This record gives sequence, C-alpha cells and structure tokens, in this order.
Amino acid sequence: MAEGLRTTGRDRRLVFGSAARAVAAALFAGGGIVAGGFAAAWGLFLEAGRTAEGSIEYEESYVAYTDQWDGLVKVALCVYPLLLLVAMILVAWLLTAQAVTVAHARERDTVDWERDTADPDPGAGPGRLTLRALWRRSRPHLGAAFRIQALTLVCALVPAVAGLLVLAAVDMEMVPGVVWPTYHEPATVQFILVGRILPVVIWVLGLVLLARFAPATAVRVADNCSATAAMRRSWTLTRTARLRTTGIYLLCAAVLAAAFAVLKWLGTFVAHWAGLLMLATTDDNVWITGVLVIITPVAVALVLLPVVLAPVGVVLACLRGAPGSPEEGSARAGIA
Repeated sequence: MAEGLRTTGRDRRLVFGSAARAVAAALFAGGGIVAGGFAAAWGLFLEAGRTAEGSIEYEESYVAYTDQWDGLVKVALCVYPLLLLVAMILVAWLLTAQAVTVAHARERDTVDWERDTADPDPGAGPGRLTLRALWRRSRPHLGAAFRIQALTLVCALVPAVAGLLVLAAVDMEMVPGVVWPTYHEPATVQFILVGRILPVVIWVLGLVLLARFAPATAVRVADNCSATAAMRRSWTLTRTARLRTTGIYLLCAAVLAAAFAVLKWLGTFVAHWAGLLMLATTDDNVWITGVLVIITPVAVALVLLPVVLAPVGVVLACLRGAPGSPEEGSARAGIA
C-alpha cells in the first residue's frame, strides 16, 4: 500500500494521464453506444408515451412498456455486451499502464543514475517516462491483458451464478425445509442460513478468487508471458499471502465502491439537467426521460471511475513484488 501511494504521488502525471485517456474513451465509446441504443429504441419510447396518454384520456388502466418490452429487451441485449466489451478494454489498459508505471518506478529506484542519464532515448531514463512512451511500452501487453480480464470474468461468473442459483432454488422451494418468508411467516433459521448467509459466503469466495488473480496483469508486463501463464503465476505468487492479498483487494474494492457512490450522487445533478433537456426535446415524454434520468448517474460514475481505478491499479501492480523480493522468490519456487 505504501509503495502504491508513493508511486501514485511521484508518477501522478502518468497515473492520472492514463486515467484521463480512459475517461475520454469511456465518454466517447460508451456514450456513443448508449446514444445508439436510445436511437434504436426511440420509436418504442414514443409509442409507449402515446399508449399511456391514450389510456389516461380514456381512463383505462395500463402498464408501462407492456407492448414495447420485447423490443426494449432486444436493444438492451445489444447495448450491454458492447458496454461490457468497452469496460474490459479500458480496465486492461488501466491495469497494464499502471503495471508499466510501477515497473518504471522500481527501475528508477534501482538502476545506476549515471548510466541512465546518458541514455539518448527520452522515454527510457528514470523519471522521464512520457505518456507516449507509456503507451508504447503498454501496447504489446494489451492483448494478453484483455485475455486476462476475460478469463478473470469467466472465473468470477462461477461463484456469482452459483450464489444466484441458491437464491433461485430457495425461491422455487426446491430446498427441503427452507421456505421464503412472507408477511405472516417470519424468516426461519434454515432460510437465514441457506437463503442469506450461504450466497454471501459464495460471493465472498468469489472475491477471494479475484484477489488471487489481481497481480496477473503485472506479472504479464514483468515476465512477458501468456495470459494463462500469468494467471497461474499470480495464483502461485499469492498462495503464501492469501489473507494479505485478499485484505488489500477488499480494501481497494471498498475504495472503488465508495468512489462509485460519490460519483453517482454527483451524477444526479447531471441527470436533472439532462432530464429537462430531454423533456424539451421530446415534447414532455416522461417515458424516455425517466429512463435517461435513471441511467445518467450510473453512466457519469462509470465514466469518471477510471480516475480512482488508476491508483487502485498501481496498488494491485505492487502486489507482484519487486525482482529479488521474498514474494518473487516464493513464486519462482512454487512454479519450479
């Protein structure tokens, strides 16, 4: 943690410069995808507004988006995977850039200054790594870093889906002796154990699994190995420090969650003005405006989250350990 904070402070131009590029990419790519989704569903929203106004005029009951639901789901099934793809690419870029930054900081602290000051390459000497040089050093690793994110996502889906399956089994009364509580029947001990505690335990184990793979991108940058080899090396590297690695990962996750909550709250102010603009544009169509107001705070938080994710990526890159450290030696011994 101390090394991560020190590196973030000394190389803040690189850390937050890479974050600024990620914010710009998220704004244009993610904003374009969401705008395309709204454009594709524009007619459905207008039809929902006309249906609601007609039902109100004739004093008939109605349910919002009843006739348009299938079309909206199809649009969502196209938008969400594209947004997930953009998020994985940006996370791969951020973690790779921070791993390169940490490697550069460690090189700067250990390399002979007299030899490096004579280096004619302005991006190679300690303390002189530019954003362009950072991109040049990170680019060869981005493909493997993206594959690491994809494999990590697949591994994370296993406990996530398992916890949801437990809840679904309890809801469908497929677990003997476990009944979902109602207004007249309070929760039983069996339901608390199976329907509440067990899913949480499964999801916590998923977080531990993610923590074990957290240094994988830094391992790839340092060793120039494949994505699967980097994940195996990360698993071996964290084997002797499970509690410390998990604790640091959970602390980083808590920081990201708190930052997301704050940014989402700030996004409500943007949503207010965006809603007023949409009302004026759509002749007071509250159906499309309501959707925009709901998603805008989340969109603002996700777009600005790289500013916090970049320092977190520095801390995760520091988990690998410097060459010659006890962590590095134990990892090599474990692989051997």
